[in-house]
Amino acid sequence: MAKELTTRMRRRPLLAPLLIPMLGLLAAGAGIYWIGTWARTTVVVLVRHAESATSTNGDPDLSPAGERRVAGLGEMLADVLGPEKVDYLYAADTRRAQQTAAPIANQFKLPINLLASSDWAAVAGRIKREHRGKTVVVVGYAATLPVVLSQLSGGSVAMAEDEFDSIYVVVIPSPGETRVFRLRYGETSSGKAAVAK
Repeated sequence: MAKELTTRMRRRPLLAPLLIPMLGLLAAGAGIYWIGTWARTTVVVLVRHAESATSTNGDPDLSPAGERRVAGLGEMLADVLGPEKVDYLYAADTRRAQQTAAPIANQFKLPINLLASSDWAAVAGRIKREHRGKTVVVVGYAATLPVVLSQLSGGSVAMAEDEFDSIYVVVIPSPGETRVFRLRYGETSSGKAAVAK
């Protein structure tokens, strides 16, 4: 019995040197897991609605030129981002914005989440909070999209009233520096096909 007690007492001090490195490995593994879940890149694609028809009701449809412009928009984004890469789609609650978003929704099999005019002030914060590590497309106006871009990137851009061929891609790595890229699609105002830059 005394021999057994002596053996147990000798073994216990040997466990301490093993437990300390094991606890260190567990802590390191938890840290790596936390960094992996925290360090994700969010991509936000900002698209202005295409050309709209003249209307007396204040909520016009797309014009024929606008319809031609957006016809290949979903395919173009699939080529740039990947065929299953868009995770979420927001659009202003007007017909022209929803019609611009429709080819994207069809391409990526997504619902169009509508933004009322009162929602625009909070959309950038919502994207950062709810869609970290995802790819989000936002279809809006020349007045709303520069504000969202500024809130996401800290940069600024001005959209001309007749600028319908620009797409702004905001890449937000975590951690890292946010970058903004501008692409062009459809026909330019000169009638020539735009080239992605």
